[in-house]
Amino acid sequence: MKRLVYSLVLFTSLGCKADNWHDPRMVYGFDNIEPSANLTWTSCFDNFTCSRLEVPLDYSNRSLGTTSIAFIKLASKNATVNSPSIVLVPGGPGASGVDLLLGQSSTTGQIFGEQYNVISFDPRGVNNSGPRLDCFSGSTEARLTFNRLHRTGATNISSTSLEEQYYSSSIYGEWCNDAAENQSPHGYYVTTPAVAHDLLTFVEAEAELAGQSPSDARLWCYGISYGTVIGTTFASMFPDRVGRMILDGVLDAEQYYDNDWRDNVDQMDETIEMFSSFCHSAGPETCSFWGPTPADITARMDCIIDQLQNHPVALSGVQSRNLPELVTYSDLKALFINATYAPLASFPDMADILHQLEHGNVSSLRGKFIGQDITSDARLVIQCADSYRRNRLTTIEEFRSYVEYTTSKSKYIGDIYPIFLETILCRSFRPQLPDSMVVQDPINGPQRPTSFPILFASNTIDPITPLVSARKMSSRFPGSILLLQEAVGKFINRNSLPFCRPRLHSYFDSGYISPKTTRTTASGRSQKVTKPTMTTPSTNAAGEPFNLKKIWTNSRYQLKVMATRDVEADTQYMDAFEVAGMPAIAVDKI
Repeated sequence: MKRLVYSLVLFTSLGCKADNWHDPRMVYGFDNIEPSANLTWTSCFDNFTCSRLEVPLDYSNRSLGTTSIAFIKLASKNATVNSPSIVLVPGGPGASGVDLLLGQSSTTGQIFGEQYNVISFDPRGVNNSGPRLDCFSGSTEARLTFNRLHRTGATNISSTSLEEQYYSSSIYGEWCNDAAENQSPHGYYVTTPAVAHDLLTFVEAEAELAGQSPSDARLWCYGISYGTVIGTTFASMFPDRVGRMILDGVLDAEQYYDNDWRDNVDQMDETIEMFSSFCHSAGPETCSFWGPTPADITARMDCIIDQLQNHPVALSGVQSRNLPELVTYSDLKALFINATYAPLASFPDMADILHQLEHGNVSSLRGKFIGQDITSDARLVIQCADSYRRNRLTTIEEFRSYVEYTTSKSKYIGDIYPIFLETILCRSFRPQLPDSMVVQDPINGPQRPTSFPILFASNTIDPITPLVSARKMSSRFPGSILLLQEAVGKFINRNSLPFCRPRLHSYFDSGYISPKTTRTTASGRSQKVTKPTMTTPSTNAAGEPFNLKKIWTNSRYQLKVMATRDVEADTQYMDAFEVAGMPAIAVDKI
């Protein structure tokens, strides 16, 4: 994830010029904030307040000392001292919640409502939070050399690429182990269970600051992607401390902790296939790769893939004075995987590039693969420390089996996904972690239901965090709700639909989702549900008409809710039913 850069905007006041006045108490970096065991807020980044909260390195052995976690708050003018704060839990692992809130501050009111303060944070080991580990100990040359050796392209780009990627992967863990041993002895103390405990420490500190009982504090949060792993881990560890929890773009926490992300490819080809459908629907004047049928578009795209796989194209760079480059099959696959993260936004550009490729111009693919972010220590140290005791991807046979599965499941992305995700880099990690830092039990809540039901949310086609993961994790928490939006992409909020966000507001405000008929679960408890209804919105969240040509979709979305049965042995689900109208499901009665 590219780090956003924020301009420092000077405050103005009546009678003062912008170029000669600023608030001397305002800070623009966490280095200027003193860590504290008590929650203290400092004005920062113009419209926010920030804090560095001291937390134990190891909650089971506090004598090891502390580290600090960076928090940022966007206060709402309508919030009161008794209003719960909503914690925005970032993705990743390795993504900065501070950057996320700074970049999304203008939309938080739309997403959560205007009566809540919104808070986010950098989890352990990320950006402004400790402890941090630099695996290559400041050696840019060593880092770049490793990336050149390991990131050779799709796993089938050559007859030896899979083996090269497997055997070179051990290099990374050896450097990280050495850095942890000699420079940052607690650099691996960044696991998700520790982050979950940090969130409990935060909500207790916030309650104490407000004059409330810390033991009664509850976490209200909205987690996305890897943030859903933090959420389900918190709910599994502290089920009686869940206030409200929406988990959007759900990762399978069990596969995450096993370092076996194979189900993540489940809907990738569905997404790429929707490109053909959307392009055809948009028309030739809008989609530059248009064809008379979706099948025609798909066939031409497949032809381009075959051509590049067999015939890479050399760009000398002589005329443009650019460096020489070889455009390969891996560059095209990188285009596809990047497009899946935000399909509606990316598909028009993808169409333009495919159009150029079809006409012999490959320059737009230049550097697509090598332009991927180089190996992120924060992401991998967290991921590899989390999975160390359960890692199912350590031998060459396991790696080959994993690649064969992803390739068979997704013809468009399966062969590049293993090197894109880099899970094989965890195989030589040797973190020495106390039991308190690792997941001991399955991530679920059948023995201790959460104090308030979790709301899981997913699009019906999610290429990165597929629907199967949301269904599985919802089944692990009896009484939870699965809210489905019939759409393509990651996160239900990304499409800004006018009838989706009110239901999120309703969950936060009153614990309701939507009225009408009643259905009984396996335990005999009743649930209010709605009869199937097709919803076709005419405007977006801003009140603007939907534009088929603009957003590459047929504006046909519908919301669904799935209420999970009490889990006994296998996953069971009630029939899907669509939501129409407000309010409805009394979530706290489930």
